[in-house]
Amino acid sequence: MNITKIIQLLSDTGILGIVIFLFVAWFNRINPAVKTKIASNKSANQREVLGLLDNLASNVVHLLSAYYEMPGDEKREKAIANVTSQLNGLGHDVDPAIISAAIEKAYQLMTTQDTVAQVKQAQFDEALADTEQAFADKQAQLDKQAATVPAEPAPLNVPEKTATTEGDAK
Repeated sequence: MNITKIIQLLSDTGILGIVIFLFVAWFNRINPAVKTKIASNKSANQREVLGLLDNLASNVVHLLSAYYEMPGDEKREKAIANVTSQLNGLGHDVDPAIISAAIEKAYQLMTTQDTVAQVKQAQFDEALADTEQAFADKQAQLDKQAATVPAEPAPLNVPEKTATTEGDAK
């Protein structure tokens, strides 16, 4: 009985209409606006994290480009691990596939530029290839010599009688 009296009082004073109007307005206008605001904040945060990811990937790729003796696959794994740990340290959890793509993007961007590290890497790779070829040639020469060595060397031709020289034992 009390509830019906309260509803009747609200209806008589017009407050019930205002409450219904606010309720409908909430679901039609205010709630979607709040949801849009939350979504835009989320996308702004995502853009910020992706910008940070690009910067970190670029820094790591440039740093690792100076490790001339490290193979490319190892550099890639180290770069992904480094960027992942930095992002996790900052409280961001990013999919490793996205991190890998950012590393590749930074690498492709760096390779289009003529950097000192690229010149030195090319010199290192060329010197390494030359050294490996020299070792392969020397090994082939040693293998050839080993194959042509006679089984038993010929005896020395020493005369039976030789004159002794000073310092020889008598």
